[in-house]
Amino acid sequence: MATLRDLKPDPRNARKRTDRSASLIQESLQRFGAARSIVIDEDGRILAGNGTVEGAKAAGISKVRIIETEGDEIVAVRRTGLTEEQKIGLALADNRTSDLSEWDGLMLQQISETHDVSPWFEPEDLEAILGGGEQQVAEQLPPEDFPEVDDDIGTDHRCPSCGYEWSGKPK
Repeated sequence: MATLRDLKPDPRNARKRTDRSASLIQESLQRFGAARSIVIDEDGRILAGNGTVEGAKAAGISKVRIIETEGDEIVAVRRTGLTEEQKIGLALADNRTSDLSEWDGLMLQQISETHDVSPWFEPEDLEAILGGGEQQVAEQLPPEDFPEVDDDIGTDHRCPSCGYEWSGKPK
């Protein structure tokens, strides 16, 4: 048994939760408990399930049971003690929270430049997601690259989409 604190978010996660999807993941975990597995690597980096881990932390879940596998078997989570209404709610919540998440266009663009994403994305799919790639990059530059701003922003900053970190007050 380990704790969620032992896990590391994937810095190249190309999927981001909207406020609504994040709150629904948390609500589902509070209503129905944990029922979805996540995938981590040997170092505890979350490969799949970053939103589930964030929601679990927010819902007060702290333990994680690690099952070792080499990918030649499916790992099933058997949930017991749910009413039929809860089973339906759990299934709906699981699918709906994914619908409400979005692709991080900048991260997906970076990944597609260094890795073959063609098995999962047709060129037109990428174009639809990345559509304004250059605009997204401009929107995510640190504040010091923009005109002077007179405010009291703190000194540590982190872009929620791409993870870029910088220090100092905007110029």
